[in-house]
Amino acid sequence: MASIRTARALAAVAALPLAVALCGGVAVADNGSFANDGSNAAVATIGGSGVGGNNSGNSSTTQQQALGAGASNQNTSAQVSNSAFVPIDQSDHSVAVNFTPFFW
Repeated sequence: MASIRTARALAAVAALPLAVALCGGVAVADNGSFANDGSNAAVATIGGSGVGGNNSGNSSTTQQQALGAGASNQNTSAQVSNSAFVPIDQSDHSVAVNFTPFFW
């Protein structure tokens, strides 16, 4: 019985390099441009910053990006203070939202 367990353990250990080789991958980024076009592409994303949901304190987030020759930074920011659920739109403008309690 012990020899069967040993054989199973050895088979599992021997299969690990194969599993790593099969499950391992190579990340490839494609910006959608063809060769020699000189194009640049990038994405700025903020996920899970805590600003777009329920806030029981002060929350802020900023998103900024510049790419390529002659690019200028454009930054969008959102600040929220003591609010319930808040949808945040970080498109092309800065937003500051302050909430005060209704009851003292």
